[in-house]
Amino acid sequence: MRRLVIEIDEKEFEKYEENSPLNQIKNYEIIHLLRVDREEFAAIIKIEFKDPSYTIYNLLDRGNLEKIRIQLLERDKSGVGTYFVSGKPEREDVGDELMLSFGGYLSAPFEIRGGRIKVGFLGDNQQIKTLLGEIEKIGVSFKVVSLTDAKFSPESPLNLLTEKQREVIVSAFEHGYYETPRRISSQELAKKLKMKSSTLVEHRRKAEQRLLSKIIKEN
Repeated sequence: MRRLVIEIDEKEFEKYEENSPLNQIKNYEIIHLLRVDREEFAAIIKIEFKDPSYTIYNLLDRGNLEKIRIQLLERDKSGVGTYFVSGKPEREDVGDELMLSFGGYLSAPFEIRGGRIKVGFLGDNQQIKTLLGEIEKIGVSFKVVSLTDAKFSPESPLNLLTEKQREVIVSAFEHGYYETPRRISSQELAKKLKMKSSTLVEHRRKAEQRLLSKIIKEN
């Protein structure tokens, strides 16, 4: 599993939309990315606007989400707001298609500061290569900030797993395999990860066995 972080000048988005709402953002950060797929985007975000009269409602009204839900969690004295935001991505949105088609998924960081947008992705080498190719294809200039192996803390049970087992178990969790009802099947996940369904099931079961074994033995 690899972690890619890229940086894009917010002016790049003016190529596709004049007076982009991104120009109104002073600082923006996704604190917790809770869900991102074709059915729902859900996150806790912190945001500060250049113009105090501009609000998160103005921003999202011009965005690419339907059935938007916004809940203010906190606002500090300087006007920085922390919100829970959820909604359904529009199918035709290029950014949404790009996020989902390359097979990986969003990762920290995701922030806007000083007119620069920084965003992270997780995926294998082929998925990262495909993603960068797709970004170049649509004509967005970017800078690769870092491309490293995804590291877990020394105490993480994920260190017990092989790279393939980690890739499968993390992807299964991120794509909703363990939710009720499931948001993705083993066959669909295998297709995303470009491996045989039987191979994916084998990696997943071995990963589950190792993780459960550690949890049970420690308790």
